[in-house]
Amino acid sequence: MFQQTDAVKYFRDHEGVVSHMYLDVVGLVTIGVGFMLPNPAAAQALSLIRRDTRAAATSDEKAQDWESVHALRNAMRASTYKKFTQLDMPDAEIDKRLSVLIDDFARNLGGRFLKFDKFPAPAQIGLLDMIYSLGPKGLFVGFPNFCAAVDAQDWKKCAKESKRRNVSETRNADLKQLFLNAAR
Repeated sequence: MFQQTDAVKYFRDHEGVVSHMYLDVVGLVTIGVGFMLPNPAAAQALSLIRRDTRAAATSDEKAQDWESVHALRNAMRASTYKKFTQLDMPDAEIDKRLSVLIDDFARNLGGRFLKFDKFPAPAQIGLLDMIYSLGPKGLFVGFPNFCAAVDAQDWKKCAKESKRRNVSETRNADLKQLFLNAAR
């Protein structure tokens, strides 16, 4: 079974950590470790602090940061958006939210792949990476050959079938390696 701390480290390393709001490559307001914020209400639900005073941000400040970032063009470096924001998500909050997401995704995976808890740890982390970037529907519906390979616990075939679009070549290569490690 994978260790929660290993999964948190994996996603921090591969997804990146940005404490302020920014637009991802497809233009969605995002914060933390790829936490998509579809609307100002999603931002208002977060524990954010003012960068200048370290005081808790108000609901209006959270909505303002979201609106400021949402109005900009996407596909810039995440750091470029910082000057348009005044709030940050503390590291402890990022890890807390990431842990909750990992647990939710592990439950989703366990519901689809009944032996998920018995899979080798590298395969579990690889599956978590797939569902993290694709979402449950994107994984379960969009990758039928991959899911069939998981059902067969054919980790070498999973490695072949795991390549995703809109993900860096390095991240895809690291994911492939996780499944090859699981095959050993």
